[in-house]
Amino acid sequence: MLEEAWELLAQKGLADLTLSELGRRLGTNASHLSYYFGSKNGLLLDLLRWSEDELSEQLAGVLASDASAEERVRGLCELFLPRAAGDPRWLLWVELWPRVLRDPALREAQRELDAAWRSALATLLAEMTDEDVDPTARRMLALLDGLSVALLTGEPGLSKEAAWEHVRTLLPTQRGV
Repeated sequence: MLEEAWELLAQKGLADLTLSELGRRLGTNASHLSYYFGSKNGLLLDLLRWSEDELSEQLAGVLASDASAEERVRGLCELFLPRAAGDPRWLLWVELWPRVLRDPALREAQRELDAAWRSALATLLAEMTDEDVDPTARRMLALLDGLSVALLTGEPGLSKEAAWEHVRTLLPTQRGV
């Protein structure tokens, strides 16, 4: 079900990602899907968790790598940023943000997912400095969110490489350098 919903999202965008349309594609009805997901918010939450679970496996590989802390931060950034304009994962995030104001379950999930990225980034930054890394991790993720929206919408002149250069300026000076 989630794979079909993901395909629908990638093909038609969020406006056409309805339980009715998904039901038509799966050969079932919206009420059956409503029972399974509860609502469109439930579907969005399940899709987001499914997508983030896949990324968390890749992130674990980046974190466990023998590369330098800076190279692993770059790997984290590459996973975090949209793959291209219109990236379905980021379309989900953009749709999620205003909904968290009204839906406690979405708000909790958003905080949980953000905390996982912030924790991973803080772990890497802590290898680079003895200072408190939480404020830097928060700043870097806020910058990554903004750059991600710009990449998602195809802002002219911005590339993933340019986004990395912006983020890199916030890295602490490495110990012993």
